[in-house]
Amino acid sequence: MTHSSLRPMDAFDPTEPAILHDRISGRIITWTADQADDYRLASRLRGDGTVAWRTYVFDGWGDVLGG
Repeated sequence: MTHSSLRPMDAFDPTEPAILHDRISGRIITWTADQADDYRLASRLRGDGTVAWRTYVFDGWGDVLGG
């Protein structure tokens, strides 16, 4: 379970800067749009609402500046 201020992954836009919570490491990852194309091609939405991409399992996201 992630912090309640994070949004669900089905609402994440990889073309926008964001922070993402990686369930595996428990860390926040800073996201830039540089990897948006790869994310669109290689990410997989899982049945529990998380997204698997590369070595990450993202379970929530937020705006970079908290807005």
